Amino acid sequence: MAQTTTKRNAYMIKPFRLRVQNLRLLEAGPLAPHLASFAALLAQQRYCRVTGWNKLRLVAALSQWMVQTKLPLKDLNERRVAKFLGWRWRHYVYHSGDKCTPALLLQHLRQLDVIPPPTPVPLTPIDVMERAYGQYLRQERSFMSGSVGQYLTVARRFLWHRFRDGKIRLKELHTKDVSDFILKDSGIRGRRSAQLMTSVLRSFLNYLFQEGKTATNLAAAIPATAGGRLSELPRYLEAAEVEKLLRSCDRRQNVGRRDYAVLVLLARLGLRAGEVANLELDDISWENGELVIWGKGNRVDRMPLLQEVGQAIADYLTRGRPCCSTRRVFVQRKAPYAGFGSPPNAVSNIVKRALGRVGLNPQNHGAHLLRHSLATNLLRSGASLAQIGQVLRHQQMSST
Repeated sequence: MAQTTTKRNAYMIKPFRLRVQNLRLLEAGPLAPHLASFAALLAQQRYCRVTGWNKLRLVAALSQWMVQTKLPLKDLNERRVAKFLGWRWRHYVYHSGDKCTPALLLQHLRQLDVIPPPTPVPLTPIDVMERAYGQYLRQERSFMSGSVGQYLTVARRFLWHRFRDGKIRLKELHTKDVSDFILKDSGIRGRRSAQLMTSVLRSFLNYLFQEGKTATNLAAAIPATAGGRLSELPRYLEAAEVEKLLRSCDRRQNVGRRDYAVLVLLARLGLRAGEVANLELDDISWENGELVIWGKGNRVDRMPLLQEVGQAIADYLTRGRPCCSTRRVFVQRKAPYAGFGSPPNAVSNIVKRALGRVGLNPQNHGAHLLRHSLATNLLRSGASLAQIGQVLRHQQMSST
């Protein structure tokens, strides 16, 4: 039986080119019969030989720990994995993949019906309120997921500030509770963050009143925050600086082709970070020369696929994008090859790295910098605000 397991492991772990003595380390414990299929999953996700072997070795260590602690396979779950990692980190050096590898293993074993599904964690009253508010923002206000996350963060901070015991008693809310939270929360934040906080809190209190959860609309107790949206001009790059930014990408490398295509979409079409990250292969119509953009508020727009943009995307797809199953156009540069994990942040980080390469240090380092730069340079070239609003797909002229 052991010889059969060794042959099966040797075949399935072939992409990692392991030696016989390495294979013997993988044959102990209750996880041994499943290491071959897990190795095949790692190879499918395009992990390199060194990383794949490190992950298999960690799983083998978990299997040996299960033998030592007499833990049956059916009882393996997140809590037991956390206990194993705590033990391991007291005896061995921490590695960056120590947390994600067991999580991937548990997911794999559950797909094979080897271990039971995770036990759902009971929701707290604040969790229930947060989930209901998030559903309202998505369905009634048509918010994008990134905006929903920002709003829920503020709402949770307010609820925890007022109901520290976790028991929500909305009928007891008063204007003093609102003002106390604003004073405390705004004191540790910048002006922009304080503006966002008051705007979100106003929305949340309006929601509570509309749903009949509060007797009065406490949103009226929120004071206006100094500095409106028109109090300062947006930061931007000059046209020559934008071109310098694009030239900084090393298009001889796969990641350079990807970053160049991302920057071209931001600079030439003025797309938002989330719109670039969520772009899928089916959104590109090569025959019609169009891009389908899924924008804010569930809005769907069709934009012309400019020649420069199309060439940049085609170069990345044919020469830089790794083979993978995801339909997202832009893929992470390291395995597992999938769409960006935190889409807006990942795109903004591409902009930040490009700014660092060319030695530019504007106040705004995010992806929106190129959207502002496009609008400003269009205005300088003689375009009207109405025309710029059409390019940026604004619904209101005040945004432009």
